[in-house]
Amino acid sequence: MAELKWGAGTHPGQIRPDNEDHLYASQGIYVVADGMGGHEAGEIASELAVDRIREALADEEAAPTAERVVEAISSANGDIFRAAIANPGQAGMGTTVTVIAVIEDPMAGRGEPNIDDNDPLNPDRVTPIVPRQQPEALVLANVGDSRTYLLRHGRLRRVTIDHSYVQELVSTGHITDDEARTHPRRNIITRALGIETDVKLDWWTLPLVRCDRFLLCSDGLVDEVADSAFVVTLLSLVVPQEAADSLINQANEAGGRDNVTVIVLDVLDGVDPPHPTL
Repeated sequence: MAELKWGAGTHPGQIRPDNEDHLYASQGIYVVADGMGGHEAGEIASELAVDRIREALADEEAAPTAERVVEAISSANGDIFRAAIANPGQAGMGTTVTVIAVIEDPMAGRGEPNIDDNDPLNPDRVTPIVPRQQPEALVLANVGDSRTYLLRHGRLRRVTIDHSYVQELVSTGHITDDEARTHPRRNIITRALGIETDVKLDWWTLPLVRCDRFLLCSDGLVDEVADSAFVVTLLSLVVPQEAADSLINQANEAGGRDNVTVIVLDVLDGVDPPHPTL
């Protein structure tokens, strides 16, 4: 597996007595989930999501595929939905989730046919080259407003798009990103795991690029700390755990109105970064 280094942490914040966030970070699987539904219910939803995704993907015999990641999240959705129906005290519980996982990329290396000039076989029937060890890539997925950012060449960009009411206002030009951070309806999300029998999630694959740094976080960080502060922290603190701890501390110092969860993930092994102008 490609070499990765990470730091992670979660904190209830300064206002709420309980922490409804959960995370998992190990062996190529990185998950942040932010539960909702009130005392205990939100915590159960986020824990179910993280556990189901971990159990589905943490197979030492085979690396995950993009399809398995999507299936794991969809399965977690069903488990949370059924648990909410079976337990009246958990009715309406749900959770956001953002996931990065290292996967095998079966399409890589298949572009050139294995043809020898002296090969008597019909070229139309020649099998393309398939590497003995499948190349790896990253799959990213999200439901709700927990986010994933990418820092490359000192520039930060948000990879995920929030499934939220204020994001729809931003996308239609009614408010700015800065206004969204303090909007009174910023906590209304339009998608979450466990609310309906099926869930629509966003997912895509990315190459493993050496020196990329990812930030996965719940909205407890986003609502308290500006993106510009993310950049300063991620650039100044080389050790991922120190960066994660610092971001959590900044959220608490800014008010800590919500639970806050952070994973900082560094890619140490992969293709060379593209030119900064690309």
